[in-house]
Amino acid sequence: MPPASPASPRHTRRARGALGAALVLLLTACQGASPADARTARSSDDAGDIVVAVVWPWHALRQVRYGDGLELAVEELNASGGIRGRNVRLRREDDSGSVDVGRLIAQHLANDPSVLAVIGHLQSYVTIPAASIYDEAEVLLISPAATDPALTGRGLRHVFRTTFTDKDVGRRMADVAAERGYKRVAIYYMRNTYGRGLSNAFEERAGNVGVNVIARQSYDPTDQVSEQTFASTLRDWQLLAPDALFIAGEVPSAGTLVAAIRKLGLTMPILGGDAMSSPELLATAGAAAEGAIIASAFHPDEPSPAVQRFVTAFRARFGATPDVGSALGYDAMRVLGHALRTAPTAGPADLVKTMHAVSNWPGVTGTVAFSPGGDRSTVSVVTTVVRNGQFQYLAPPAATGPKAAGATVAVRSPLNATPR
Repeated sequence: MPPASPASPRHTRRARGALGAALVLLLTACQGASPADARTARSSDDAGDIVVAVVWPWHALRQVRYGDGLELAVEELNASGGIRGRNVRLRREDDSGSVDVGRLIAQHLANDPSVLAVIGHLQSYVTIPAASIYDEAEVLLISPAATDPALTGRGLRHVFRTTFTDKDVGRRMADVAAERGYKRVAIYYMRNTYGRGLSNAFEERAGNVGVNVIARQSYDPTDQVSEQTFASTLRDWQLLAPDALFIAGEVPSAGTLVAAIRKLGLTMPILGGDAMSSPELLATAGAAAEGAIIASAFHPDEPSPAVQRFVTAFRARFGATPDVGSALGYDAMRVLGHALRTAPTAGPADLVKTMHAVSNWPGVTGTVAFSPGGDRSTVSVVTTVVRNGQFQYLAPPAATGPKAAGATVAVRSPLNATPR
């Protein structure tokens, strides 16, 4: 047998990283160290991949390009040198959109010192209980999609949200109503946490911008919703003749509501929250959705340099246009990469301190900075309009030029199709 060749530096580093991880686990077992202490010790190792767990209902939402956005961010990060010479590696976990599964996964990741941070989950009702587990174990959690305000503001120092909240969306859509001169608006909302939060925020803001909410009604999302579910209320509203209707609901029921509005002959404009930013709205409402103005976190036609660089890179890598999920995943991973590179170490304490110091960081969903509670202190809500069966970018009133009219780009399968 020929003599073994000397190990390459790369192989030596891998071996040293594996040995370091084994020693950390051994010390944890022998000395009774907490997972947080073991994670801090593991983060100081100068070899091996930096592991970021990504928890999401992967199987249920295979059509969303969220994972592609994450992968693109990691590829860019590693191609530019990684984190002090170490590559970042994603570890995917599927929570099936279940609270119980989400809690089990969170506990498993919290007990694993090799996991330095977590990006997830999708739904707020899964993220909120999981966040307490991560925070107790001192695991950095970045939430890219949960919009319930209850996630933050509970004193959880290790939890950060990189998207807007329901309050942000409701306030923005009230501003849209005011900008378009709608003085009398009726609200139809889904009777759940999302619908109530969105409609309350809209109504509160409306009173401050000269918009009068003249009627408000809710519907039960557990009902077998049909056009008849809404018919009686809508007939009453015909007599009120509001300038516009604001819908705080989720597809597909929100699409059924839109279809009912037009079937009864109501022609006033329709405004909708971000959970309607889905092809399922178009499939359910059909031509009735034409002209509806819908909130979103992202649109590929937004003419900012950051968005257009991202769209170009995404198309070159995947041969497709990024959707909302792509942008949210990309920003979550990139801001984490920024913190990993900026922090003195990759340990939990340094990471959290660095995340809290993030200010004016340029993301594709807007500029990112964090409040003391972990929310984005700067928020961007994009508006889209349904035209010719497509979600098209709707520029703010002050914008001019061809983008103001919107270009025909299909935003395929945004993650907002799933209740949050």
